[in-house]
Amino acid sequence: MVSATDARTANRLIPRLQREFDERLPGAQVLVRKLEQGPPFQAPIELRLYGPNLDRLQTLGQEARRILTNTDYVIHSRATLQPGTPKLWLDVDEEAGRLSGLSLTEMAAQLQGALHGVTGGTVLEATESIPVRVRVAGEGRQELQDLASLSLVSPRSDDAVPLSALADLELRPSRGAIPRRDGQRVNVIEGYVRAGVLPSTVLADYRSRLDAAGFSLPMGYRMEFGGESAGRNDAVGNLLASIGLIVSLLVTVLVLSFNSFRLSALILVTAVQSAGLGLLSIRLFDYAFGFTGIIGLLGLMGLAINAAIVILAELKADPAAARGDRAAIVAAVRGCSRHITSTTITTVGGFLPLILAGGGFWPPFAIVIAGGTVLTTLLSFYFVPAAFLLLSRRCAFEVSGSDFEVTQLRAA
Repeated sequence: MVSATDARTANRLIPRLQREFDERLPGAQVLVRKLEQGPPFQAPIELRLYGPNLDRLQTLGQEARRILTNTDYVIHSRATLQPGTPKLWLDVDEEAGRLSGLSLTEMAAQLQGALHGVTGGTVLEATESIPVRVRVAGEGRQELQDLASLSLVSPRSDDAVPLSALADLELRPSRGAIPRRDGQRVNVIEGYVRAGVLPSTVLADYRSRLDAAGFSLPMGYRMEFGGESAGRNDAVGNLLASIGLIVSLLVTVLVLSFNSFRLSALILVTAVQSAGLGLLSIRLFDYAFGFTGIIGLLGLMGLAINAAIVILAELKADPAAARGDRAAIVAAVRGCSRHITSTTITTVGGFLPLILAGGGFWPPFAIVIAGGTVLTTLLSFYFVPAAFLLLSRRCAFEVSGSDFEVTQLRAA
């Protein structure tokens, strides 16, 4: 028995366990999956077929599933439109039944009693009365011929008549649950991919195979792709739906605070650079970039803006630095470096437990913020003063009072 003590060991065990289950239980569908990031989804690969006729949907689903099964890296597949449990249908010869003295009602009552059972008394178990149900034993009802040999008693002569002499028996699959999506009948073809393989790569291969096979839908039917890619796109779209309003408010606040479009643009450039450094951090630590990583990037951009604002406020507070004096700029950056460095250390320390705990969910989020904060802080100490120096050569800044209100005067 192998125990997994960390995420890397668990990731190595997943494909091994999947192979063993497939080999030892070929008649069962066993899925060994790791904890996924981002929005929940039923299967990594989904093809949704919509249409009015259930039999046609099932036929189309079987063809689409056959193509999906032949796609590389797909280990299991299934369709949501499944037949129900088999049912026994009786085609009764009413004339033979009348000759035997058995009506349809009497046949149904005797079959109900033989198969479902009849309560014939009770057994007292301690203080509880347990009913005793009498019916045909299990070994006498397993096969179709066993049911055909069941005897029905004629009320006229008390003779036993076999069921096969009165009716033809046939097993037919019943209609199972009808899956719907947004009020429409749907057959979802689900595919599960091998661990470590990107679902987007498999989906692209599957779509190309559908086109190569000439898979098309008749009039009144349509299809769409779901799964991991659709869930991720919907989640990111909802997340970024209000990004325009947030950026507009951010630019407004920065312009009102510094009274300068150039300095506001400098802060936004720093935020964009921090996003790139966050991606670099997650790449250096070899973590997957998922939904939690996107959330971490948004938080990292806020921290990067904060560091840039502190440095620019310190530079604008010094009249010599505002005029472009290099020595004054260096001294101003040194003066605020202690505060920024302490903030960076506390931020990294706060995310260390999530990083050390391991796993595949929280570490990418913590790595993006912690690693990106360290790299952005180092970048801010060099990029922001250098960019401020370049801007000061084109325009002069005048400092008024202790509240650091700044008026930008164009250079003559």
